[in-house]
Amino acid sequence: MSNAVKDFILMTKPRVWIFLLITGLAGEIFSLCILKKLDYFGFIFVAIYIAFGLMGSESISNYIDIDIDRKMNRTKNRPLPSGKMSPKEALYGGLILVALSLLMAYIYSPLSFLFMLTGIIDYDIVYAKLTKRKTTLNIILGAYSGGAPLLAGFYAFTDKFNIVIILWFFIIFLWTPLHIWSLSIRYRDDYSNASVPMLPVVLTPKKTMMVLFPVAILTSFTTILSGYFFMKYFNEMLSFTIFSVYIMMSVYLFLEYLLAFIKIDERIMKLFVSTNIFVGIFFLSVAIFSFLIPL
Repeated sequence: MSNAVKDFILMTKPRVWIFLLITGLAGEIFSLCILKKLDYFGFIFVAIYIAFGLMGSESISNYIDIDIDRKMNRTKNRPLPSGKMSPKEALYGGLILVALSLLMAYIYSPLSFLFMLTGIIDYDIVYAKLTKRKTTLNIILGAYSGGAPLLAGFYAFTDKFNIVIILWFFIIFLWTPLHIWSLSIRYRDDYSNASVPMLPVVLTPKKTMMVLFPVAILTSFTTILSGYFFMKYFNEMLSFTIFSVYIMMSVYLFLEYLLAFIKIDERIMKLFVSTNIFVGIFFLSVAIFSFLIPL
């Protein structure tokens, strides 16, 4: 693999888009399993266009954020701000991947295409271009894009309303500020130097954590509620086990928030890591439990 290809892949933030791709795959698996349908080609095809869309939108956002990234110690050594890649490579590469993603999605499922399109618009235009530099609500306005891959994966195979997938979407939506603002507390000086008005830049860390209190409550509650509706796909014994797992995940996330609230300096990055662990385990469990539905 050439250095140019490696730099481009690194520039797309693979740790971010692979994470989001997992939610899309979980949506696919849940959709196919409740339909009791085997569609290997469809599963792979949808996974590819979700991945292309995520990589492309990250590439475009990096092009938009290049001046910010150059000012932040956390990001200044990335391929684009460090000069290893040219801005045009990031922009054109991102546009090509987004175009391929949307074309494939439109061919396969117009509804899935709609969620891919609106997710990309929300991330690159609403968040990165219009609100990131202007308002503390930037991450709230951009949170939809985090849940779009889940919806695109699920609705690639069905057009039926499903309360479980909607609740899972809202978990990602609510989880996003908990995840991003905890990181922003740790790097608030970086964001301040780059003139990005993340909430911890405008408020003190303590006040930011107070704002996150209802967010943590709602995320935990929605997790339990989604488990309640998800358990209805299973027999009594298995449904109780699944519901218990979702309760434990909910308690885990809220306890990590409380510990970080008590000792912000010591535990804020542990909260950030915990939010990653929470979402990773959550959607891995979605995939595993979904496989049991047809049985």
